[in-house]
Amino acid sequence: MSADSPVVDLLDEVSLTAAVTGFRPRTIVHLAAASSVADAARTPGVTWDVNLIGTRNLAHAARRTGEPVHFIFASTAEVYGRAFLDGPCSEETTPQPVSAYGRSKLAAEHLLEDLTGDGFSLTILRLFNHTGAGQDERFVVPAFAAQVAAAEAGVDDAIRVGNLEARRDFSDVDDIIEAYSAIAAGPTPEEVIRYNVGSGTVRSIRSILDLLVSQARTPVKAVQDPQRLRAVDIPAAQGDFSRIRSAFGWRATTPFESTALSVLEDQRAKLASSCSARLPK
Repeated sequence: MSADSPVVDLLDEVSLTAAVTGFRPRTIVHLAAASSVADAARTPGVTWDVNLIGTRNLAHAARRTGEPVHFIFASTAEVYGRAFLDGPCSEETTPQPVSAYGRSKLAAEHLLEDLTGDGFSLTILRLFNHTGAGQDERFVVPAFAAQVAAAEAGVDDAIRVGNLEARRDFSDVDDIIEAYSAIAAGPTPEEVIRYNVGSGTVRSIRSILDLLVSQARTPVKAVQDPQRLRAVDIPAAQGDFSRIRSAFGWRATTPFESTALSVLEDQRAKLASSCSARLPK
């Protein structure tokens, strides 16, 4: 869509249908979501409305165009939940989500699966953690980076942290975009297909904190914040990515260190801009 295309609320079915049928897309990459696990725990109703009802509305709008549509749905590795306790999860692993976010995304997967056929084709991407400059501070890498930048600016000398022992798979957002692009440009699937999308490297949250702290321009310390601890936290989330590699030759290639430092530089720039804006003219 062009820069002046209308912004439409997924929960406004009438306006959404008008926008989609007017544009008549042949491929839809559905990324819009209530995507914070922590926010979902606090406001599950909003999460379910956006992630399930909003997805249903978009799928219905796509079907009403009367044209074949390849619907690419950004789901999440959070659908696996407790299944991670048994080791790396493939697309054939039975999901056992433990969060409102994971449950809402799995429900949306099932809903979309029931809507396939008659020109509506479906690819589901179960995305593992990814980050990059511009991601907001509800997520762990920019949350740490923002606090490092604040410490450097003398705002605070401590970083508030949650569970540092959890281990997760992180990719650079640019690599994830390459995965979207490869799938969108590829053949339309004849049946529903799911792909795990991630780097294949699992690292601890502590190692991410240590990396960012090592780049700090002033000493900082970590202080555990109970509000940042999840009621249920899976020790390690590891995936099998052989399906997407076999189908598209895709793999994450950006070194995580480069990704993390780009997030830190972004947070430094944001803080500097904010401070400059508050200075008297």
